Amino acid sequence: MLSIIIIALLLNLLVETSESFTVVVPADPVEAHVGSSVILPCWISPPETAEALEIRWYRHDFNNPVLLYNHGKIQDIQECFRNRTSLSLRSDQSGGLKDGDVSLRLEKLTFQDEGPFHCYASGESSYGSKVVDLKITERSSVSDPADPSGPWKALFFTLLIFTLLGLVGLILYRYRHKLTGKKQPLAIVGDAIIEELRKHAVEISIDRERSHPDLTVSKDCKIVRDGPEYNHTGEGFPYELCAFGAQRFTSGRHYWEVDLTRDNTPPKHYWLIGVVKEGSFTSKHRSAVTPSAGFWFLCSDGPHGFHTNTDQSIILSLTPRPERLGVLLDYDDGQLSFYNVTERKHLLTISSRFSGSVVPLFNPGVGDPSELEILDCPIFVESSKLLLIN
Repeated sequence: MLSIIIIALLLNLLVETSESFTVVVPADPVEAHVGSSVILPCWISPPETAEALEIRWYRHDFNNPVLLYNHGKIQDIQECFRNRTSLSLRSDQSGGLKDGDVSLRLEKLTFQDEGPFHCYASGESSYGSKVVDLKITERSSVSDPADPSGPWKALFFTLLIFTLLGLVGLILYRYRHKLTGKKQPLAIVGDAIIEELRKHAVEISIDRERSHPDLTVSKDCKIVRDGPEYNHTGEGFPYELCAFGAQRFTSGRHYWEVDLTRDNTPPKHYWLIGVVKEGSFTSKHRSAVTPSAGFWFLCSDGPHGFHTNTDQSIILSLTPRPERLGVLLDYDDGQLSFYNVTERKHLLTISSRFSGSVVPLFNPGVGDPSELEILDCPIFVESSKLLLIN
């Protein structure tokens, strides 16, 4: 009897292990010339067959793929990439989809192809996404064969041009804050660097007048929960029970944190956190709170798990359940990212296009003993020494 139990546990462990994977891409950008072909490497780890997975390559819009592979074949390709993209081997030693190689081949490159390419792989119980950065360069000119000094002249002018460009780039970099008012790009791979995120911290409070009347909001407009008079029918998540942030954003990066647990109480099981376009109206129906209607959020619906409101909803299995959630809105790059602050883990990034004013969105759900509290993150201030250097 004991041996049967041990075998069953080992089989269960094997199944659970085989269901989880991560997406891996090169750490450095991939470079290629205009008019040439390039392979953007991407594979899943540990190696396993990707033939039954959904493989989605996209630029900025998840729902407008550069290439979509599903149900064993390529389903959709963005119009400007037709006859230019395909799944390919990242090396001669690769076994292709059977070994988890989901690399993208891109042909007839143009300058418009430069930038990030998202590699997304999804199975029944696991998914992952990483970004490959593509750099496009011009083809080098061919020197005049009649002039024996041509190659040396070309080399000299090439070095001169790169030296001048380097000096200009260094000057622009050192004075970037004065020239553009923008902060340095934030690159986080794997574990979240919470200290870096908090450099973009802003103070967030709730707009009491615009919040749902059945919500209870604290005097400092930082804590919200379902009110005692709210009558929930129990038919799904109460999407209409929303509170709106008092702050409005039209550009830049902005970060805030939300506490989802209180002392001696378990973490909240019901909540909705994200952003919404100012002027959008909430609804009881999930189909009405979509990105096209101006909503972007991550929702915890108790036993039904975690999901996004994207057109193709992403279901997540988050263990442990977040006790403190970090939110990073990158308006200019069209990204909304979520982090488990306690575990220092990146959870999810939603890619979209924002327009007009965007405000924070909160929904405490119903039935939890804990409230939803917006925290005051330490605001990052550059020292006088750094200011003098820059």
